[in-house]
Amino acid sequence: MAVCSYVYCRTRYSDGRERCPVCGLPVHGTMPGTTAEALALAPQIPAGIIDMHQIIPARDGMLELQLAMMAGLGIETALLQSVPSKVTSISGNRPLRNIRDSHPRRFIISHFMDPRYPLAIRRLRQYREAGVRVIKLLPCLGYYPDDRRWHRFFSTMESLSMTAMIHTGFITARHKQEERNAGVFLNSKYGQPVYFDVPARRYPGIQFILCHMGGSIWTRQAAEMVNQHENVWGDISGSGLQALKRLAGEEIAVDWSRLFWGNDSSPLAYPLNLRILHHHLEAAGLKELLPGLLRDNAAGFLRNHLA
Repeated sequence: MAVCSYVYCRTRYSDGRERCPVCGLPVHGTMPGTTAEALALAPQIPAGIIDMHQIIPARDGMLELQLAMMAGLGIETALLQSVPSKVTSISGNRPLRNIRDSHPRRFIISHFMDPRYPLAIRRLRQYREAGVRVIKLLPCLGYYPDDRRWHRFFSTMESLSMTAMIHTGFITARHKQEERNAGVFLNSKYGQPVYFDVPARRYPGIQFILCHMGGSIWTRQAAEMVNQHENVWGDISGSGLQALKRLAGEEIAVDWSRLFWGNDSSPLAYPLNLRILHHHLEAAGLKELLPGLLRDNAAGFLRNHLA
């Protein structure tokens, strides 16, 4: 028995196969090396899809690769996620603003913010003046988002009609080396979706997006948050594919119209993640959800909250 080495797949399959039957990764674990190799693995998808959670690796040629994959797959728009300044492997606030300004029709950007920053309120207003509507929050840096100390921060976000994108779920192992380099270690316990229950109630003018839908361990929490709060949404990017497997396979009740898809990986991984999405929905008899998850739900959100 072989086990797929792709972190968001991990499918077991029979020895003798050359590729994982779910994501398409070769048995030796080598990711696609070119756009052509990656696109050859792509499943059939609706036209004009929207990626609601993508990163741009901070390496030469990554933006060009991202644009090439978007063109090859028919991805209309991508919401780019920012990172703390100490993260050097992924493009952060300033590079993302340059990308947006160069390709305003292709990208929406977030800016990372920590409510503990001394100038957090001033920065929120500066970001809004610069046309940034989405703030990336990472409570796993070590704070509880429902602490009353952040009232001024969230009330400012609400007054500025900003959207909060929040990491939920376990912190994956791919971050460990960067944590060691920065001397800052993330704590997964703060990644529980329920910590945004009070903020969602107290600040109804903020749209909260639970990135990864709690991953594989807090999926039910995330689903209940989406079901109970009209201003809470979820994305099934990255480890959210494991959440999707649980939502579909275990028949966890969730409002599917409030979920988005995202890649959250190297641009060359688009086809792998799309294949995993297809597989979990097909296995559960839910392929009719594809247009909503890949396009329609996000299009409505962008029109109503980020236009």
